[in-house]
Amino acid sequence: MTVATARIYLGSSFHRDHHQKFAKKVRELLAQNPTVESVHFPFDQQFVDPAEDPNVAFGEERSQLWQRVTFQNDLNGIAMANCGVFLYDMDELDDGCAFEIGFMRAQHKPVILIPFTQHPEKKPVMNLMISQGVTSYFDGNKELEELKTYDFNSCPSRVVTGFGTI
Repeated sequence: MTVATARIYLGSSFHRDHHQKFAKKVRELLAQNPTVESVHFPFDQQFVDPAEDPNVAFGEERSQLWQRVTFQNDLNGIAMANCGVFLYDMDELDDGCAFEIGFMRAQHKPVILIPFTQHPEKKPVMNLMISQGVTSYFDGNKELEELKTYDFNSCPSRVVTGFGTI
């Protein structure tokens, strides 16, 4: 009998429609995995600063209170997780995801990277700090279904392949 013990931090860009659709799909797959106990998705716990304009758009300046609370909530989510799954848009790299990956690895926690692209015909290039810093890798354009059966209790290694390196 498989026991679900994996508490996953799901990191992702979320400001584009395709990011939101991709995150929804991954969450559905993780929900089917018998080794997954819970998934912390930071966008489910969005802090609202009551003094801030409620219509503030992505990329606009945010209040210091919103920045501090949002940053701390994300770090708390990482601290409470025992592994991370990161949806990594190869067409529009996200410094926040890169930081979270490094922060999680600094805590000696496994990181599963799921790079994806809207241009699979192009040869992708990945920074070696990401490609060598993660525990396991699934091609987000071809291998998503494998998330249903991956053993998140032990997080076996799967090396990153098929990328140019910078």
